[in-house]
Amino acid sequence: MSVEQTSASGQAAVQDMPPKRARTSGEKGASAYRGVPSSNPFIFTKKTVYMQRLGDAVRAGALHYIAGSIPLGKAPFLAQKFASRYVLNPGKIADHRARRAGEDVARWLGWLDEQTGFVQWTLFYFPGKTICHEERWLNPFEARITLAGYELVRMTKPGANAPVLTWKYTREQYRLLHNQVVFAIRGRQDAVLEQLINSLSRSPGFAGVREQVKKLWAIVKAEWKRTRSKTDDPPKIPPTIGYVRRLPDVGMRWSDLMQSIPKGRKNAQEVSEAPPNL
Repeated sequence: MSVEQTSASGQAAVQDMPPKRARTSGEKGASAYRGVPSSNPFIFTKKTVYMQRLGDAVRAGALHYIAGSIPLGKAPFLAQKFASRYVLNPGKIADHRARRAGEDVARWLGWLDEQTGFVQWTLFYFPGKTICHEERWLNPFEARITLAGYELVRMTKPGANAPVLTWKYTREQYRLLHNQVVFAIRGRQDAVLEQLINSLSRSPGFAGVREQVKKLWAIVKAEWKRTRSKTDDPPKIPPTIGYVRRLPDVGMRWSDLMQSIPKGRKNAQEVSEAPPNL
């Protein structure tokens, strides 16, 4: 399977070789989430980067996964639970050795959603000699991976022979965006429409998302022409939609992330995590 990439010139390309490893604050070319202790896992802080790493795992052959969300304060306890069952987030060499030995290898990835204070996590499983049934594994091509209104899909781009792995808006999210655009135009809510256009123009530039945004631009133009007066100035639509390039790992170790949270927000999160008084 190919995976969506972007060349330095800004044109989309199909990657037929392993992606370049992200640069981190540590070893040059190393992935920040690999080889770290499960008691202090690496947490991504950029959604688009996390989305790329999810795609990387599926492209690497992960056909088993589970996903969920957990308060930031509890993330290392979850990672340690998985580490007790699998070889978790090993370095590249250790990963290769474990698989050759028939051991169960897993990849745990987490992204901090700053709006909620929760970590959205995904555990990918590469089975060894036998399949562990401790978790209710899902197949990413049968039960698509979703995140914040997006889903990971296989899509064949025009002129391409093989499908690429990319992200797009879920059907529900796309329908919501479509309705918001139409209602804003018909209701003469030009300020709302401008905000929608600005938000859409900043969507992660994966191939699937780009195609959907182009369709929404066409809907804006058609609906404006159909329902608004010729004297009304049409909204300004960006001439291009940005491509997503290969991004380095962006995030922090859990302990550093906890220290970076303002005291007020941390206390609020601790209250939300506390069990109810019975």
